[in-house]
Amino acid sequence: MSLARRLTAFALIVISASAIGCRDDGTASAADPPRIEIKAAVAPIDGIIIAAPTDGRVTAINVREGSVVHTGEVLVTLSNFAVDRDLAYARAAVLAAEAKMRASQRTPRPKNDDAVETAAEIRRMRQAKVDRYRALLARGDVSKQELLDVETELAVATRDWVAARDRAIDVTPFTDPALLRAELDRARADEAFAVHRQSLLTIAAPAAGTITQLNIHQGDDVYTRDRLAEIADPSVVRVQAQIAPELLRYVHTGAVVDVKLLTIPARTFREPIVHVTSAAADGGPAIVVNVPNPDRLLRPGTPALITVQ
Repeated sequence: MSLARRLTAFALIVISASAIGCRDDGTASAADPPRIEIKAAVAPIDGIIIAAPTDGRVTAINVREGSVVHTGEVLVTLSNFAVDRDLAYARAAVLAAEAKMRASQRTPRPKNDDAVETAAEIRRMRQAKVDRYRALLARGDVSKQELLDVETELAVATRDWVAARDRAIDVTPFTDPALLRAELDRARADEAFAVHRQSLLTIAAPAAGTITQLNIHQGDDVYTRDRLAEIADPSVVRVQAQIAPELLRYVHTGAVVDVKLLTIPARTFREPIVHVTSAAADGGPAIVVNVPNPDRLLRPGTPALITVQ
């Protein structure tokens, strides 16, 4: 039999004889509100589904089914090499942008003309030696290999002179402060986004409660919105009862009622009505009362009796 049928209300309206009599002055008196008893039951406990916020591989599971967790407690840790790579790239881009910014603020170094002059003098000496060896080769006083050797020395000297000259050229780099600042801001934004993506790999409990379902194992690959676990808080349960439409005028949200849980031994609570529906999804009107369940003994389907008076 479904919960909706079990919650079908019946009302026992007991009207005391003393409430029907006339007042001492002989005028008619309105009847007191009737005493209403309604069959009820503990409703299913609503759970919070823990879904994967991003793709990854399960590397650590810190809970099991039945574990009691607190808000913010780490439940599952994922790994994702692409996320780690993007974070490394973003951090490198920030370092490069900061280096450009610092370089733009340094005073340009002066030219080193002495090094250029020294390299030029060595090159001139090597050129003169090549000219002399060519004349000697024409007279047959040196071999062709000896001329090739001094020509190689001239080539090396020329290379050193060109390098010294290029280093001494005062080339002012493009240092638009606004552009450099924009590049640095973009690099930092990319880094913040990469850090956020990495933080999604650590999944924490959004609320306190008990792990009622755990659908993963270490090493599993999970994808965004995959259902990983479910948390429920059974410390407070909902007692729900359907009520006849003609009795709705006697109940309202906030009215204090007596709730008797038919356990062994029976438990009685006096709590306010938290919700009154004119038409429940699975039947007629219904009332809902929250009752404490600190020892977690009250389970869905536990029968109860709600008294309105």
